[in-house]
Amino acid sequence: MSVVDLAIIGAGPYGLSLAAHLRAAKVEFRIFGKTMDSWKNNMPPGMLLKSHPWSSNIDDPDSSLTLEQFCLERGLPYHDSMAPLPLETFVDYGRSFQSRLVPEVEQTLLVRLERDRQGFRAFFDSGEVVTARKIVLAVGVHHFKQTPQILADLPEEALSHSGDHGPLDRFAGREVVVLGAGSSAIDLAALLHEAGASVTLAARARALRFAGGPRPNPSLIRRLASPLRPLVRPGSGIGPGWLLKTCAEAPSLIHALPARRRLRLVATTLGPIGGAGMKERVEGRFPLLLDRELISAEPAGGGARLDFVDAEGETSSLRADHVIAATGYKVDLTRLAFLDPALLGAVRMIEAAPLLSANYETSVPGLHLIGPAAAPSFGPVARFVFGAKHPSRRLARHFAGAPPVLRPAEPWTVSGALTSDEIGRARAA
Repeated sequence: MSVVDLAIIGAGPYGLSLAAHLRAAKVEFRIFGKTMDSWKNNMPPGMLLKSHPWSSNIDDPDSSLTLEQFCLERGLPYHDSMAPLPLETFVDYGRSFQSRLVPEVEQTLLVRLERDRQGFRAFFDSGEVVTARKIVLAVGVHHFKQTPQILADLPEEALSHSGDHGPLDRFAGREVVVLGAGSSAIDLAALLHEAGASVTLAARARALRFAGGPRPNPSLIRRLASPLRPLVRPGSGIGPGWLLKTCAEAPSLIHALPARRRLRLVATTLGPIGGAGMKERVEGRFPLLLDRELISAEPAGGGARLDFVDAEGETSSLRADHVIAATGYKVDLTRLAFLDPALLGAVRMIEAAPLLSANYETSVPGLHLIGPAAAPSFGPVARFVFGAKHPSRRLARHFAGAPPVLRPAEPWTVSGALTSDEIGRARAA
């Protein structure tokens, strides 16, 4: 068993950004995780990022590797806002960022985290056990998938979440229903159709919404009004308008709001919307069953039968070989299966979301959360890559100002070790 002052769990954009800032601040740490794992394995090839390329940089103190620099080096097309960013480019960028700026990432997964007298004890699927005084969880959004309870009776082979999919080739020739009206649903339905699946997109929304694309040739009126635009509708890393600019640039102000208001803000800001350029890949390409409420879902012939009702009370049914719930994510710490129940029970929460301090610390001293898990405390920017810069800079300053205090490790006993079955179940989860 080894002892460390600070451990980062997660090697996605947030974990990598924090590690880059800590290195620059000469703070000792260890970082564990599979580099860009969820981005590579839980999102379908061909997907386009919702955010503009200029706001999708992984943050480091010197901006030593931006997306633009990476694309120029590789001879890849790049524009700040006129061209969307392909998933594959972003994954390759994240891996390059890691190999250059955070080479110490240890490619192993956390399977259990518990408290001890020194702080925390972390068990990894490599078999290593690490004691850390401080832990930063940067675990991404994949743990927080939300599937409607009405789908609970469908067999595993007939139901999945949009966050469960990499390549979509296996759906060619099959009937697939995608539930949802947000960017995940729209992107996935388009990619399934293009992969040869027979797709229907079903949603409660009366119409699908799509982001407006940039205007390469703005009208004369727009050109004349452009000097006033930053005052009337300023841009930001997560969208236009003063509310989003405040959320993007000043998450500490959002943190100062009462907890219930923060939760409402996160729930009602940046609603379902498809990316710019997706409209022509969706409308007229495959059936859209809109303004429909799902009222039942039953197994049928190895697949599923879905029943819907519209605003006039008329019912309709769909039969599918497979149903994909593109129904979003909800921060719920109870879904972090690696958290020891005693540790989880000590974390102060509201609606299963952690209440974090200004330094992203839970009510358990030394346990910090960054990334989407911090959105209920710091606002919707935490759901975007752009949001990594605030916790990375804040925590680098915080940890640099707190000298490490290391105590001798406690004697280790075999009774606390993980069994091979426990490791296998944790990997599967």
